[in-house]
Amino acid sequence: MKKISFIFLVVGLTLATGVGSFAADNGHRSLLSPISKLLPDELIPEPTRWHQPDLIPNTYFAVLVLVLLFIFATRKLKRIPEGKGQTLLELFVGGITDFFGGILGDHGKKYVPFVGSLFIFILFLNFLGIIPGLQPPTADLNTTLALGIAAVLGVQIIAIKELGIGGYLKHLAGDPPLLGILMFPLEVIAQLSRAGSLAVRLFGNIFGEKSVVIELTALGIISIGSFFLPIPVQIPMLFFGLFAGFLQAFVFTILTSIYIVLFIEHDDEAHEAHH
Repeated sequence: MKKISFIFLVVGLTLATGVGSFAADNGHRSLLSPISKLLPDELIPEPTRWHQPDLIPNTYFAVLVLVLLFIFATRKLKRIPEGKGQTLLELFVGGITDFFGGILGDHGKKYVPFVGSLFIFILFLNFLGIIPGLQPPTADLNTTLALGIAAVLGVQIIAIKELGIGGYLKHLAGDPPLLGILMFPLEVIAQLSRAGSLAVRLFGNIFGEKSVVIELTALGIISIGSFFLPIPVQIPMLFFGLFAGFLQAFVFTILTSIYIVLFIEHDDEAHEAHH
């Protein structure tokens, strides 16, 4: 399962950096920029505000810090914790395992590394916005869309693994079988739309929080002659950003877990009916 979790994380990172690179090279804020031209100017932020190329190094920075953090945190683990570091690490990992394991159920606990990796990665990306001068990659639609695609793709892979190709297609066709011709394309569209739903929800909340911090920071700069006196009026919003960053990573991961459970429950019901 660690290998599967690592593969999903690599896929998400590749999508995030690849899509971000394309958008940056074309001077766009997102691959959805042609659609943005059809919407009111007030609804789509100015493309130059976020300095799109920052998305790529910030994402790699997050991955590098997380890799180094867990390498140092796990290199001297002992069966019985002797220090506060290992105790805190076990509490953190145990909390993630217990909570998401409770959602996934006994049958789905083996997928906790996948959803747990998503939670930790997104949480760290969100918290980058708290550091002055750093743009949170999740405040860009390219990153959140890549994460949404990676999450939904992971769910489909898990569903095929649990149900088999035939069971997976049968699940998409739904019941009764006579309505399969109608339900199958609708279910496929529903599965694909989940990626967009996850992406837009995460992007909108993190982008909004970061925008407020930027505006408050600008309002707090007082000009006295040739000198500028910064007043940190944005500090309360930074604390709110910590809560919002945690909450949005939490919601993203819970929804991904629920999508997995919908397939696993279908498999369990099929086994019960067979017995």
